[in-house]
Amino acid sequence: MGEGFQERVRAAGCLRDLPLAQSMVDLDVASRPDEHLIERLLNTATTRVMLVNHGLIAVARDVASSAPAALACADDPAAPRPDACAPAAPLAPAWLDAHAARQLATCPGTLAVYLGRDAAGADPMSYIALDITRTAAHPAGGMGADLDLGGEPACDAEWVLQRYDWVELRSFAPCAGARDVGLATSAVAVCAWHASQRFCPACGSAVRPIWSGWAQRCTNPDDVDRMLFPRIEPAVITAIVDDDDRLLLQHNRAWRPGFFSVSAGFVEAGESLERAVRREAAEEVGVAIDEVVYLGSQPWPFPASIMLGFCAHAVSSAVQVDHDEVESARWFTRDELADAVASGAIEPPGRASIARHMIEWWLGAPLS
Repeated sequence: MGEGFQERVRAAGCLRDLPLAQSMVDLDVASRPDEHLIERLLNTATTRVMLVNHGLIAVARDVASSAPAALACADDPAAPRPDACAPAAPLAPAWLDAHAARQLATCPGTLAVYLGRDAAGADPMSYIALDITRTAAHPAGGMGADLDLGGEPACDAEWVLQRYDWVELRSFAPCAGARDVGLATSAVAVCAWHASQRFCPACGSAVRPIWSGWAQRCTNPDDVDRMLFPRIEPAVITAIVDDDDRLLLQHNRAWRPGFFSVSAGFVEAGESLERAVRREAAEEVGVAIDEVVYLGSQPWPFPASIMLGFCAHAVSSAVQVDHDEVESARWFTRDELADAVASGAIEPPGRASIARHMIEWWLGAPLS
């Protein structure tokens, strides 16, 4: 057992201000069952509407195009692209005006999700996400060719898509304010659930959204009382340290060359979080763990995870990778890691990930 391990971890404090864990609005859960809530809010001047399409967030047209490589990482889900070139100025969703939002919400296939309300100030602000993933799948003229977006000419689905740039959440989060990131995270998570669960898992019948987008109901007349809610998949992610306070980083076979991160894996049925930490470390890098300390958590809606972060102490420094999932692993001192990142010898996780913040937490400073 590492001498003073728990004391050192607790002295360093828990993870704070994780990018996808900064929701600042009142989720207002009690209002969700109101069948007319979305319609009423879309006719309220203090409602703001963001757009989602295939898990991407709409931003102003000229934002993402200024740094396309930094803002596009959907093609590499195992290891998002580095985001060092992301815009320095804060990003914000492209809020849709009320007139356009009301018309778009009525188009076939559009999903509306109530994201909550901000009660600060004299006029509480409400937030809605409109997911046009399936709306955009309708041919021109089929989704509402008469749609009038804020005084623009009548348009089809393709025009709606081309009006904005579309940013992946992992690239949006490091560049946006906490409120907007929290809203976007909820929107992407709920919309991803609806996209993946279109039929009742019990009887196979189609489902329809209810509770302002936060639940589904089976359309089978014999199963009409069945309500379905988003399922969350817990995963543990662990900063493993040894007696010399070195950090163990690994390179998985699915990742591109040079990308290194900490140990992570899904929690299995009937398994505690601490047991999952020990099992993953043993399976992937052959390291035995004794003490485990919780650090913090962050939603990871790609498509439906929550990452539960831990720091764990390795009984020994011997490493034996499985060569199935993990290709290589090595211990780093703080100076070694800082030098490897600065020189480009290794690429760390992106700034939106809890893994990046765990590494910086151990390092005691931001990575370059």
